[in-house]
Amino acid sequence: MNWTVKKAMLVLGGSVVLTLLLSFSIYSVYEKWKTRRLSAEQYRIAGLVQTGPEKEALKSVYLAELLGLSVDAPKNLYALDLKKAELALLSSPLIAKAKVSRLPPNTIYVDYEVRKPLAWLSDYLNTAIDKEGYLFPMAPFLSPKEMPEIYLGLPVFEGGQDSFGRKGGRWRTPLTNRYLQLAFDLLADFEGSPWKEGLRIKRIDVSNAFAPTLGRREIVLFTEEEISFGRNTFVFPKILRLAPKDYAQQLQNFFALRRSMVEDYRKQLSSLDQDVRFAPRIVDLRVSQLAFVENH
Repeated sequence: MNWTVKKAMLVLGGSVVLTLLLSFSIYSVYEKWKTRRLSAEQYRIAGLVQTGPEKEALKSVYLAELLGLSVDAPKNLYALDLKKAELALLSSPLIAKAKVSRLPPNTIYVDYEVRKPLAWLSDYLNTAIDKEGYLFPMAPFLSPKEMPEIYLGLPVFEGGQDSFGRKGGRWRTPLTNRYLQLAFDLLADFEGSPWKEGLRIKRIDVSNAFAPTLGRREIVLFTEEEISFGRNTFVFPKILRLAPKDYAQQLQNFFALRRSMVEDYRKQLSSLDQDVRFAPRIVDLRVSQLAFVENH
């Protein structure tokens, strides 16, 4: 058969038209199916499955509330915008990462990660802080934890900057200032010391670490130590006063001093036959090579 250019163009044009008609028909059927699916009762969201590094770190009821899901007004699984759902989860100060997907016919799947508390931020009530400086509430969402407190001397929550460059804390915005960095560094140095043996930090106060006058500059470290002697347990609170510039060396000086203090404690405990919590001792280490110890 001899093909002319005209015949070839007619066949090609017919094929294109046929393909377009077929595509349009398939698309129309698909769109109608999608429309019917959006109103089908079988696709109404009836469940939520959650996973993450921690098993059920947050209650499913809380996650559903963030996603705007309600038993009284069920949403269609395919009407839910997954990206908006993820942003809704990330609006919570507790959630660091989130991924939402569908489990047909009627279940939402949420994979998420909650922030890990490093310390209490005692500038505000019921507020924890993670290693990245994010603030978040603990109760009633997370189990209470034994953690050190950090006090920075911040303005009120969401308050403006004070004369020392400290801004009030905010949800979903990491706290970044030299006071917090100093507290984190001190906590890491203390926890990393091989000499801390049984001594734990209760509170770090760096609110005056960068005071304008040298005499007011200090870090105040509240610690507790438990010593078991026989059947009894004895608690020795200590308040350490450190100079911000040389605190690392002063901590080492304290650990050296503490060994002799523990021996002195043990001699005194032999006459006691009950659990005792002693009055705090103030140990001022701000003067080089000297330690002033005061009993309260």
